[in-house]
Parts: sequence; structure tokens; C-alpha cells
Amino acid sequence: MKWTVHPAKQNRTKTMLSGVLITAFLVMVAVFYGVFWCIFGFVVLLVSVHSYFFPTRYELDNEEVIIKNIFMTQKRKLSEFRRVYVGRNGVLLSPFHRKTVLNQFRGVFLLLPENRDEVLAFLKERVEKDELKSGENGGRD
Repeated sequence: MKWTVHPAKQNRTKTMLSGVLITAFLVMVAVFYGVFWCIFGFVVLLVSVHSYFFPTRYELDNEEVIIKNIFMTQKRKLSEFRRVYVGRNGVLLSPFHRKTVLNQFRGVFLLLPENRDEVLAFLKERVEKDELKSGENGGRD
């Protein structure tokens, strides 16, 4: 299954407000520090908020999840993940059996589309199936 998420299109008010604030910040930087630092600040801001302003494409099949955005393509095997944590805007695929602070570094967060139930059902079924297989092996991975 494939889907695309573009938060800037979905939240037009937030997009306009953030655009005004970013522009005001960059104008202030240009006035007080120069054009070079304004351009540098723009690049840093663009890289840091690219997942909001540019679309992210997700592909999910029985073997792997593929995440494509403007800067990179990330491929991960579904067999690496042990738990599915559902959030308000998406789902976190965790490689750990329990909650840990390392989830945000080792896990993968997927933004979900409007029709999120189909994706959630598929992910839970796939990860639970792999969890049952590893449980049959005595919990060794």
C-alpha cells in the first residue's frame, strides 16, 4: 500500500502563520547580520522543517517499509520491528519489546493518511505475526 502525507497542505492556517514568522525572522537576520546569515538561516530552517513543508511518500508491503522525502529514501525491513505505538498523527514502529527512550532514535515514525485504519490493521497484524514467531524461538532474535 502507498500513501502520501503533506502536513502543510492539510493545515493551511498553521502553514501561513509559520511562513509569516519564518519570513519575519529571516528579514530580521538579514537586517542585523547580513544576507549571508539570512541565506544560511533559511537553509537550516528548510532542512529542519522539511517533513512539514514537503510531501512524504510511504510504501508498505509484506517485507519492508519505504519512506521517501525530498532529501532521502529510507528502507527498513518490517521484521526489525517488535511493537507498534499509535499516536495522534501517526504510528511509531519500535525495534524494542518494551517502551524505552531509544524508541525515538531506533524506531521509525510514520505519518498516517486520513484513512489510517487500513494501515494500522496491516502494521499491527504484521508486527504481531513476527512477534509470535520470535516468541516460538524462546524470545531470541
